[in-house]
Amino acid sequence: MEDLQPRRWWLIVTAAVLAVLTLYYYTGSWVVVVLFFAAFALFVLRSVTRTAAPRSHACVRCGAPLNPNARSCPSCGSASWTIRN
Repeated sequence: MEDLQPRRWWLIVTAAVLAVLTLYYYTGSWVVVVLFFAAFALFVLRSVTRTAAPRSHACVRCGAPLNPNARSCPSCGSASWTIRN
């Protein structure tokens, strides 16, 4: 797995250079290129720093909260469950 790390970085750098050249070619403005990459960087930063809400499992029949590893509901015995957000 260690051998793949440098190749991934080269792939990312190559893709970024091609993206910059393509954006500049089609728009003709460095301002648009910078704005696009700034927006993309903000999107990546937001997705990395965002904390995911914990997902809870619940019984479909009675609505009781379940352990994610439960095989059946302790309240009604049902084996059907759903995920609540």
